Amino acid sequence: MKKKFLITVFSAFVFITTHAQFYDTLVMDETKFLNQVFNYAPTLENAAFKVAIQQQEIRSAKGVFEPKLIGRYRLKDYENQSYFNKQQTGINIATPLGVKFEVGLQDNQGLFLNPENTVPSSGLVYTGIELPLGARMFTDEDRTYIKQQRLKNDVATSAQNLTINDYLLDAGEQYWDLFESIKLMDVSKEALTIARQRFDFIVSQNRLGYAASIDTLEAKINVQYRLALNTSNFIRYQKMSFAINNFLWLPNRDQLFIVPNVDMDYMAVFPDSLLKKDLVRTHPLVLILDTDSMINQTNLALNREFYKPELDLSLRLQENAKYLEEYDFDINTNHYVGLNLKMPLLLRKQRAKSNQFEFEKSIISNKKRETLVKIENAQRTLYLNTENLRTNVIIWQKAVQNYRTLVRAEQTKFEKGESSLFLVNNRELRWIDAREKYIKNYVKYRKSILNYYHTLAMLPQLLD
Repeated sequence: MKKKFLITVFSAFVFITTHAQFYDTLVMDETKFLNQVFNYAPTLENAAFKVAIQQQEIRSAKGVFEPKLIGRYRLKDYENQSYFNKQQTGINIATPLGVKFEVGLQDNQGLFLNPENTVPSSGLVYTGIELPLGARMFTDEDRTYIKQQRLKNDVATSAQNLTINDYLLDAGEQYWDLFESIKLMDVSKEALTIARQRFDFIVSQNRLGYAASIDTLEAKINVQYRLALNTSNFIRYQKMSFAINNFLWLPNRDQLFIVPNVDMDYMAVFPDSLLKKDLVRTHPLVLILDTDSMINQTNLALNREFYKPELDLSLRLQENAKYLEEYDFDINTNHYVGLNLKMPLLLRKQRAKSNQFEFEKSIISNKKRETLVKIENAQRTLYLNTENLRTNVIIWQKAVQNYRTLVRAEQTKFEKGESSLFLVNNRELRWIDAREKYIKNYVKYRKSILNYYHTLAMLPQLLD
């Protein structure tokens, strides 16, 4: 057993010495640590890329309104006879208002050309317009898609904020785990030093005949217990030292060793009152549900467009290409008019779709109500928890001071022969236990503050 303890202590010495030789110690408070996470973490960079991808989706969706150059060519020859040779070129322009414009040239020739495709030998120039008079007048699939992509950009931004919020919470809790492991290791190290000094003192007193052999055994057991405690704390410290590297993303991260810089008198600042609830209503989860509701509303509006008949009007002015320079488009003699009408009689599909979107609207509304209640309850719980933990921190801080006074008094009595080693160890163990509880309650207090901000999705505010 003694050999194993010596090996562990030697490993600890090697670990600390290695860090001192090959790592630069970087003292960082919580804000500075979270700032480097925010600025350099790949996960958060990927979250920004997802927003950029969605922005490109908007750009892609707008492509439907780009002017399009068209060209058609049809040729048929059979047994050395030209049945037909049809050519058409032009430009089509769709607009966000649902109106489409076109301009082009037709040149058709051939012995067996369909009469309706007959055009002047120089070709036929045309300019036209297409507009919906029924369904698709106020919105259509393309315009709805663009609206939805813009709304989805808001969703992507809110999702990015949630990712940042969650990642900063993980990083912050890891920071406090490291701090706790360091402080607990310091406590156990100091306790081990005191126990060894007392053991040496008891051994010397035993040799002089002033202390019983049983006291020597008790002092030795106390050293072994505290050595085991120190070893356990050091192992946890090792784990936390490596774990914190998952959130250390400075350019020279491989050469850095983090040491937390903590204000033990820190007072929590709550960014939103329990009554006002402004931040609850603007929580990214709530905003996502609001946006989902708006997307659902665009689907409903599009579907209701088709309660009306599909009535599309096409109007085209035409002129012989030979006389194009005269701009003589005679609307009375040279024109083309098209009218398309289509309407389902029972509207089963449209009514079913509308009902589905209404149900979806209710689902989203219920989700929002539930989300608001959960956020408000979490906010209230964490607020009270943080205040209670702050009270506990103050209590244990005073308890540490009081136990320290008792230990010193008992130690003085022991040195005068008025107390026993058992009482000294008992007082000291209570003092050590109080210090550990003070540290653990303080870490819980700081984590509770983080969770309060996280509940409101306001952790990035800690970076200011």
